[in-house]
Amino acid sequence: MANAQDNKPITVVIAGRPYPIRVADTEEQGLRALVGEINDRFNDFQIKYRDRDKQDCLVMTLLTYASELRSAREQADSGGSSDQELTQRLSRLDKLVEGMLG
Repeated sequence: MANAQDNKPITVVIAGRPYPIRVADTEEQGLRALVGEINDRFNDFQIKYRDRDKQDCLVMTLLTYASELRSAREQADSGGSSDQELTQRLSRLDKLVEGMLG
């Protein structure tokens, strides 16, 4: 992983809110794609659950990703074949969440 000083600052928008994070050049494209997926899933939840507020839809979105991450880890721990693309996507999601919390 690149040193934090080697990372460039970018701003991603999730659920209409900007989040400044630092990312390596090599990870930016994948991270932006992941942000797009998160926003698409968030929008689907907003349409499906019109009576819920944005925070509820965002939490439901992140819970679905957390569930996918847990399933992938369990599969990897049980000796199942690991899908490199899924592993990379989950790693980017983990970094995005860390960047939003940090």
